[in-house]
Amino acid sequence: MASHMTVNENKSKGKGRRLAWIIPLVVLGVALLAYLGGVAFFNFYFMPGTTLDGQDVSLRSAREVAEEKSQALASYQTHVSGAGVDLTLTAADINLSYDGDTYAREAVDQTEPWAWPVQLASGTRDVNVESGVLFDQQALLALINPFVDQAAQAAGELGGKVVAYDAEQGSFTLDPSATAQYLDSDAVIETLSQGFAAQEPEIVLGSDVIAVEKDDVHAAIDAANAYLGAAGSTLTLDGETAAEVTKDDIAGWVSVSDDLSVSLDSDAVSSWVSSHVKNLNTKGSERTFERPDGKKVKVSGGNYGWKVSAGDAADALVQAVSGGTPQAVEIPFEERGEVVPDSGGRDWGNRYIDIDLSEQHVRLYDENGKVIWESDCVSGNASDGHDTPTGVYAVNSYKARNQTLIGFDEDKDGEPDYESHVSYWIPFVDNVIALHDANWRGSFGGNIYKWGGSHGCVNLPVKKAAEIYELSKVGDVVVVHY
Repeated sequence: MASHMTVNENKSKGKGRRLAWIIPLVVLGVALLAYLGGVAFFNFYFMPGTTLDGQDVSLRSAREVAEEKSQALASYQTHVSGAGVDLTLTAADINLSYDGDTYAREAVDQTEPWAWPVQLASGTRDVNVESGVLFDQQALLALINPFVDQAAQAAGELGGKVVAYDAEQGSFTLDPSATAQYLDSDAVIETLSQGFAAQEPEIVLGSDVIAVEKDDVHAAIDAANAYLGAAGSTLTLDGETAAEVTKDDIAGWVSVSDDLSVSLDSDAVSSWVSSHVKNLNTKGSERTFERPDGKKVKVSGGNYGWKVSAGDAADALVQAVSGGTPQAVEIPFEERGEVVPDSGGRDWGNRYIDIDLSEQHVRLYDENGKVIWESDCVSGNASDGHDTPTGVYAVNSYKARNQTLIGFDEDKDGEPDYESHVSYWIPFVDNVIALHDANWRGSFGGNIYKWGGSHGCVNLPVKKAAEIYELSKVGDVVVVHY
């Protein structure tokens, strides 16, 4: 038998097939509407389990949170200082409030409303948003401008002192009392905005809000700082560092005139040089040293030693610092000793002639500090003011054999007080005071000098005088002391 289907049966099957795909579409449409409704809702309300900056905002409207945030600064007050400003501000002074709408909007966006099903499934969520602030900028600037005006007046009174040295930074900057006239308004507003947002009770304006707009001030600061580049320069003596120049030193020499021209104060440099080379000026100064046998000696006076040309040294240092880079400046001198002075001022080597007036004894030390000759002596007569002068000297070129010593006419009888022949003449104070033989004396040493001493020379036995005459050299240092 052949199979067949009726017309009603065909209609029933077609309707079933249509229902099979219409139902899922309806379900999908309902789900989509539910999803979109959730997206819309959670764009205006916070999801359950949401905390904003530590506060529970579950199912609270963004508008409500925004209004609450906007009012949070109503009682806020802060003190603004630094850069020449000293001002207490209240929220009412500048219509200060948080930007609540932006705050709430950013917070809602962080909850990801488009993913609300996933977010709800994940449980709680913590949201943190940086709070922006709104305020009347013109009102704020009106409160700051009086400080700007005061600073401008102070700067005018400062003249060249508007450029000041900051030892902590090690550079020249604007003087703090003049900085407000150079405030960068945009930078000030940015700094204050950050402080307002954090509700800081004290906001300090730093160097980042200062803009040097005057070319002449900027040029003066640059010129002054250029000199500081020479920090590390040294004064040297025979290649050895005698003093080092610091930034603080140079800052004390920089002079900024009222017309903002910058130069080095040569007098200030000279004063600094003099203070640092005074210990190098040993000629005639007090010196201390220890003799090879351990005796500690203090001696002043004499014509031997270093004599620094401080003026020339200062001129050379001014030129070096003007170059703006560290340099070594060799100290010029008019006279010099054998070696660079030590801490006690000794500026001669191991070889020297030691005349000890208290011991009435003379020693000649060689280059190794060994005594190679010694003798008792008789020095100048202390009772009549003819003491042998103390100090540091040197054997001079008047050294000679067979000299006639002619005394002054102190007794005013028209004749020299004495006329004596000596065979060995070793002078150290011009051609007046010397070590020499004295064949008219029968004894040496002891206390003879106190009542029967010479007219200032150092008398020696003839044999001993002959020996030291041969051993000594022109230029040998002679130290006379007690």
